[in-house]
Amino acid sequence: MSDTVLAWMVAGVLVLAVLAVYSFRVVPADERLVRFRRGCRGHQVKGPGLVVVLPGIDRGVRVPLRRTWADVMWLEATTGDGVSVTVNGAALISVFDPVRYALTTDPAESATTDALEAEIGRYVAERDLVELSESAVNERGELTSRVNARTREWGVEVARVELSRIEVRLDADLIRWAGSLTARASPATRQLRRSA
Repeated sequence: MSDTVLAWMVAGVLVLAVLAVYSFRVVPADERLVRFRRGCRGHQVKGPGLVVVLPGIDRGVRVPLRRTWADVMWLEATTGDGVSVTVNGAALISVFDPVRYALTTDPAESATTDALEAEIGRYVAERDLVELSESAVNERGELTSRVNARTREWGVEVARVELSRIEVRLDADLIRWAGSLTARASPATRQLRRSA
């Protein structure tokens, strides 16, 4: 056998070895790999375990399945009665449809956070300051449902939304709000306050 043929055989074996190494992916138990094949309309959800993804033919997208918290920090919002508040909260999220998640053009994590912020802002705007401070955890199920309605299209499910902190700044909005409460108080209540 000539040196040229031997060199070509060694190069071929090296190319096959490299392809073999890049063709195998290990998918952990808390992830799935969505495999898209060139020229085919279908896609396959693979894993956990060893998955074959052929370079140049297949494209693999890893999808996390574990539940995580998406945080909303220092969201500025205005209540229904015009008081500016700052809200901190979080949502427990998970992927229920790996294919939809993999097909999302924008990163699903940032889209989920954007939807969460928008719905929390809307939730705050629909309530007066007193209603917001008195709202129970079970009332926030409505907020969870509204966020879910937006996130389900990209395969993300929100299990629960928590508002951990609602801060009211001492500013003109709060003073105006307090003044409106005094104006709405009944004459008997005002008389009681004066006599006390």
